[in-house]
Amino acid sequence: MHLISFLDRLNHPNASMIEKLKRNIYIDWLKKNKLPKNSLALSVSVGDGIWDYLAFKNKKNIKKIIATDIVPNPVDPNCIKILKSLGSWEYKKIQAEKPLPFPKDSFDLIFHQDVIEHVKKPYMFLSQQYKVLKKGGILICGTPNLFRPANILKLLIGKLKFPNKIGHNIEIGDYVHIQEFYEQQLKILFQEIGFQNIEILHIYFGFFPLNIIINKLPKNIIGKSMCHFLMFKCNK
Repeated sequence: MHLISFLDRLNHPNASMIEKLKRNIYIDWLKKNKLPKNSLALSVSVGDGIWDYLAFKNKKNIKKIIATDIVPNPVDPNCIKILKSLGSWEYKKIQAEKPLPFPKDSFDLIFHQDVIEHVKKPYMFLSQQYKVLKKGGILICGTPNLFRPANILKLLIGKLKFPNKIGHNIEIGDYVHIQEFYEQQLKILFQEIGFQNIEILHIYFGFFPLNIIINKLPKNIIGKSMCHFLMFKCNK
């Protein structure tokens, strides 16, 4: 079985602008925000492990990462060796839509990208992360924006429907967007759960399928509302 390698993704010469911006913002947030020495981090839906790798490389205070997913470990063995050379790295298979199997107030940092749109119970998904995050701990996450131009076009021609199958992977199976979110919807969700100091960055205003870029990091209302991807950082 061919497992996913983040080395292929890191070294890909044609990585998309959105992918590069997501990595840069994630790294910037890691570097700017304080974590205790010997911090414990939780990687939610680890995928190929790229976010774990970037966390170890850019935040020396992280001593250990516990990575989770709902399938047997999907990370390539060579990538696992790299991760374990950078810090303590452990994989744990979990059940979808079930409580996280970790004690309350366990983690200093929790991170995931392109995950919440795949879950059926987003409130439970985030509230479980809130529960296992330590007081003052950091959550970094991101998801596609519901109101991006490609979706608006689909809506106008009657093609925007959920659940939406967007791809397939041998190890994980079908990639399905159960639902998608817009900025205010997620901000309210974070607030209801109890997260504080919510920071939002908007990535790529343009028409991504045709590589039409209007603004990489939009600052005006239209660009923010119709950006392709939303990234959030908040604290417990």
